[in-house]
Amino acid sequence: MADSNNREIELTEIAPGSSGVTRAFNALTSALTSAPSSNRVFAPIPQQSRHYSQHQIRATRAAINPNAPCQEQTVAIVTTSGSTGNPRGVELSAAQLGAMNDFINSGAVIGVTLDAPPRWICALPVTSIAGINVLSRSIAAGTVPVALESVAGGSIFDPDEFADVVARITEEPIFVSLVPTQLRRLLNSQRGAHALSQCAGILIGGGPTPTNDFLQAQDLGLNITYTYGMTESAGGCFFSGVAGPDTHYVLDSDNSRITLQGPSIALGYRPTETTAFMPFSGSFTTDDYARVDSLGKLEILGRLDDIVLINGVNVSRMAICKIIEDYSAIQSCFVLPNLTALVVPVVTESTDFDGISAEIRAQIALQLGSIAIPTFRIVSHLPTLPNGKLDQLTITNLYG
Repeated sequence: MADSNNREIELTEIAPGSSGVTRAFNALTSALTSAPSSNRVFAPIPQQSRHYSQHQIRATRAAINPNAPCQEQTVAIVTTSGSTGNPRGVELSAAQLGAMNDFINSGAVIGVTLDAPPRWICALPVTSIAGINVLSRSIAAGTVPVALESVAGGSIFDPDEFADVVARITEEPIFVSLVPTQLRRLLNSQRGAHALSQCAGILIGGGPTPTNDFLQAQDLGLNITYTYGMTESAGGCFFSGVAGPDTHYVLDSDNSRITLQGPSIALGYRPTETTAFMPFSGSFTTDDYARVDSLGKLEILGRLDDIVLINGVNVSRMAICKIIEDYSAIQSCFVLPNLTALVVPVVTESTDFDGISAEIRAQIALQLGSIAIPTFRIVSHLPTLPNGKLDQLTITNLYG
C-alpha cells in the first residue's frame, strides 16, 4: 500500500516456529539494508494459529493500518502487545531499531568484550519488539539467528529443545532473550540450566523476575541482564537498572511516572481511523513508575494502573504478585483490582499451597502492610500472549 511519499507497507505474515523467524529475518534485512532509499516498510503480522485468534490478527492489522501514510524515516511498524487493551502500531526508523545493537553485541551490556559477534537464539515471537530486537541484533552482528520451533506457539517451550539448540552452536558466543517464565522453566530443568550456563549473555525482559529465580541464576553464575523497555522505545533501553547509550529518564514528582528520552525512542504511533499520527519527538511517557535505588539504578515498581486504593491507602498489585511468585511452589500469579490473587501452583505430589499460604500472607503484611493481603484463588492456568506476557485483559474478563 503506498502513501503520499510512495512508501509501501508490506504486511509480512509470520507463521509459528522457525519458518516464520526466517521469513521475518529476510524481510527485515531487506528493509534495513535498502533504507533510506527504499520505499519498503516491514510490518509483521501473525498467521492464525492456536496462539493467535482471528480477532487478534484483525486487531494487529487495524493497528498497522496499511492504507495510511507513514513517516519518511520509517522502516518497520511494530504493534504493542495489547495485554491491557487493543494493540497500537508504532513506527520505527533504522536508527531507532539499531540504537542499542552495538552496545549489546559488543558485550558491553554484560561487562565484557567479546572476541566475535554473538549468535542469537530466537525464543520470542518476531511479531513483537523483543523478537524483532533479536533479528535486528543478528543483522548488525552479521549472523543468522537460530530459532526455536516453539516460537509463537509452534510448540510448547521446552528446555530440552533449548539445550539441543545451544549444543549445536559451537563457535560463536551465544546470546538469548527470554521472558521470566521461560527462565524459570529452564532453571527448573537440569539440561536447561546447563544450557543457560553455556550462553555468554542472557537478557531477561517483559516483566519482573521472581527473587528466587534471580538468586538461583546468580548461584549458577549465569551472565544475566534484566532489561526494561517497550515497543515505543524499540525494546530494551535500560539494562539491570542502568541506562543504555545516550538514554535518560525523568520521574514525575507526583507519582514517579517514567518518561524515557534517547535515540531508541520510536517515531510515534500510527494514525488510526479516528486519530492522526502521534509523534514522540525523542521522548515517551510510559505507564510505569519507578524509584532510584541506593546504587543509583532505576528500579521499576509497576504500572500506574496496577495501583488500587484500599481504605485510602495505595496498594500495588504488582508488588503483591512479586511476593507470591518468590515462592518456588508458585508457577505464576495475577492480582485482580479487587485484590483477589489468582495463583497457579507448581503441580507436584508435594504441592501444598494451603501450607504456605499463611507464610505468604505474613510476608505481604510485613512488606506491604496487612491491608494488602489478598484473597487467594487457585486456578489451573493463566492465559498468556504469544510473547509470554500474561493476557491481563482476558484474565480480568474471565475472573474479574
